[in-house]
Amino acid sequence: MQKVLAMILAAMFAAVSFSAVAGDAKKEEKKAEKKEEKKAEKK
Repeated sequence: MQKVLAMILAAMFAAVSFSAVAGDAKKEEKKAEKKEEKKAEKK
């Protein structure tokens, strides 16, 4: 029973960590796009 609970806990931790990393990557993409748009407007 303890092994099952440990596996479930590990799976939940992995899912939360992965979603957090994926969310950060999307934010970085949006920031990069905004910078490119601002550069294009200045020219």
